[in-house]
Amino acid sequence: MLFLKKWIVMMLLVILSFTQSIQMVHAAKDEWNQLADLPTARVGAVANAVDGKIYVIGGFNADKETLEYDPSINKWTKKNNIPTGRGGAASVVVGSKIYVLAGKHTGFTYNKFEVYDTKKDEWEKLPDIPFISKSKGSYNVQAGVIGNKIYVLGGKEFFSYDLTSQTWKEEAPLNVKTEGATGLVLKEKFYIIGQNDNRQVFEYDTNKGVWSFKKKNLSGYLTGVTYKGNMIFPASSTRKLNIYDANKEEIIGVDVPYHNPRIGASSVIIDDTLYVIGGRDYNVNYTEIADQNYKSVISLSLKDLQFPNNTETPGDKDPEPTTPPKDDTTDEDGDALLVITMVNGLQKEYDLSMKEVNAFLSWYKKRDAGEGPGFYEIDEHDNNKGPFESKKDYVVFKNILMFEVNKYKK
Repeated sequence: MLFLKKWIVMMLLVILSFTQSIQMVHAAKDEWNQLADLPTARVGAVANAVDGKIYVIGGFNADKETLEYDPSINKWTKKNNIPTGRGGAASVVVGSKIYVLAGKHTGFTYNKFEVYDTKKDEWEKLPDIPFISKSKGSYNVQAGVIGNKIYVLGGKEFFSYDLTSQTWKEEAPLNVKTEGATGLVLKEKFYIIGQNDNRQVFEYDTNKGVWSFKKKNLSGYLTGVTYKGNMIFPASSTRKLNIYDANKEEIIGVDVPYHNPRIGASSVIIDDTLYVIGGRDYNVNYTEIADQNYKSVISLSLKDLQFPNNTETPGDKDPEPTTPPKDDTTDEDGDALLVITMVNGLQKEYDLSMKEVNAFLSWYKKRDAGEGPGFYEIDEHDNNKGPFESKKDYVVFKNILMFEVNKYKK
């Protein structure tokens, strides 16, 4: 009888332990994960994702330091230093390269423009941004890449850098004072979100070459990312991610687990996971000094969260690469030569129907907004088919530098 009682107690302990382990796994899914600390605390660094890894560059306290983070092994690795150390800079990614623009260092402001090749671990200096007013300071220059151009706003001055010709061009100025802003690209439009006189969000349409104004504004965030058609501003609230819905021109809060708010952090998204890196305590009296407590790096899965412009069912994965999607514009007649220039300079030409070209354009626009598969299937038809029954090219979105469509005369 005593043996039976002991056996029952042991079984209950095993069942209880198993139940607790399930609850712990479930809880971990809904919590922020604490990842490996940064080697050096920093505020105002730039962070970008390339090929599944995170690159954190510069920042106040960190000077010229360039770091690579591999999420698969939760490890930071030091890479070659950026030539010009700075904090509060702007950055964009094109293919496997990271372009860093402007910023500030120990009282000096820069118009410096440098590019980091993540595959070669090499830096290159590029022509300075041609700002007339040299003193821009930290967080006062914003950048975004659309097509083959990098758009750069510094106060009221606005320029574009052509990646093919490697030249600067002056664009339509924004005649409103902005400070401490974040620049994001969404659906081929460039947005400026930050402090300004009228508490507005500014939108630049590259096709029309004009600025327009949105109703609501967010201020004091200093970091933002795009995800599934939304602009997300993390780290400013203890239990929410603040979302700016450009369609409705309103701010929406998405509930998340508790986390310490921070300012001057960097944020990146890889595979539905949000990473918030560095920064300092969130308060009104912001300084360019990183608290040593904010070497910390945290992450949160976004898969099961409800976002306003997310048309997917929560938890769904991105669809596998498919044949060209159907689009309302694919009824156009005629044929065209589609020329795609890759980031390595290689050009690929395809003789296609306008229906196929418009399907490619539809995929590119959706992918640029963070939706759809990462590469696209193009049927070469009878072009260069050789002895094969069929031939198809798979074009990777992140490897596209630019493209052009040359429609044949009927």
